Amino acid sequence: MKSGISATFKRRALHAALVSTLGLACAGLGVNAYAASTSNTATATVVTPISIAAANTLRFGSFSTSAAAQTVTINAQTSARTNSGVLLVTSTTGAATFNVTGDGSLTYAITLPSNGTVNITTGTQTGPETMAVSSFTSFPATTGTLTAGAQTLSVGATITTVASQVAGAYTGSFNVSVDYN
Repeated sequence: MKSGISATFKRRALHAALVSTLGLACAGLGVNAYAASTSNTATATVVTPISIAAANTLRFGSFSTSAAAQTVTINAQTSARTNSGVLLVTSTTGAATFNVTGDGSLTYAITLPSNGTVNITTGTQTGPETMAVSSFTSFPATTGTLTAGAQTLSVGATITTVASQVAGAYTGSFNVSVDYN
């Protein structure tokens, strides 16, 4: 009888294994019946990095002043020099120029110095003397467009005298940055 019990047990175990396998297979088919998949494409474009290099300095030229708050302005587009109160002396003047290079015909944003951040100075026996440089402008204004990967950017500004401005050659630096739009 042992062999009969053993045979029954084996049949039941085999039957349970078949039912489990069939149940799992059906469950798997049920999930796959509602699944779908597809593929797509990933793309990227690498562009030439944008760069800027100084070409000509911002030249306010020579002048004499007799009071505070007198100004000399250089126009970014035309390089024309105008004044308020100072006596202009014939000299070399002009807007600063920069060579901007990059990729093709992309556009870029221009960032100029904020008012109150740039001074030019001269060294004297009593110490350095300063003049504020402000109202920076550019041509093109705010956004440039590269043509065949290049463009000249011009920058103008205004200097303002203080009372008893000391005579001397004043110099200083300022930053201009460009970033792709």
